[in-house]
Amino acid sequence: MIDSGEAMELDLFPEDPYGGSIPTSPLQFKVVPISKKQASEIYRLHHYLGEKGFLHQFSFGALYNGVLWGAITFSIPNPHSIKGLYSKDDQSGVLEINRLAFASDSPKNSCSRMISIATRLLRKRYPLKLLISYADTAQKHTGAIYKASGFISHGLTAKKKDFASPDGKIVGKLKGAIYSNMEGSWISRSQKYLYSRSFT
Repeated sequence: MIDSGEAMELDLFPEDPYGGSIPTSPLQFKVVPISKKQASEIYRLHHYLGEKGFLHQFSFGALYNGVLWGAITFSIPNPHSIKGLYSKDDQSGVLEINRLAFASDSPKNSCSRMISIATRLLRKRYPLKLLISYADTAQKHTGAIYKASGFISHGLTAKKKDFASPDGKIVGKLKGAIYSNMEGSWISRSQKYLYSRSFT
């Protein structure tokens, strides 16, 4: 049994990442705590945003034959981006699924099962009251895995724009004079579906 506060320190990334054996059911995965570094490697390989920029409070991995196939990371959300779901003055017990990814040839329903098991493990070590997550419309995500996991949809986030340089790099998110003399343009940010699940 792995201690609730410790991440596994195994070599989960051999040269042959699948070890010649591919799981055929999400029931075959063992979900265990992992480190941010181990989660980062999964996101580098299998998440559209890569391994950079994700916040980490807790991470869990899906193991099969000693190999890490997927990961999920929970973090404390920005209270200003989620108005009405909870008080920004009391964030205790509120977490966000910051990132979730599996190898492309993982069995169907691996993500929803990971959410279910990881949440159950998380509640044993953290007083979880509310869990939130987003589905990015730019990736054609609608949140089916969250619906399957008992989450409630709160619709799309507000429309926002970012200031981008001529090469397309995002350089700012707030309108103002700071960008008035810069080359570039304002581009629409992809909207996301917001989901939440209460545990109170």
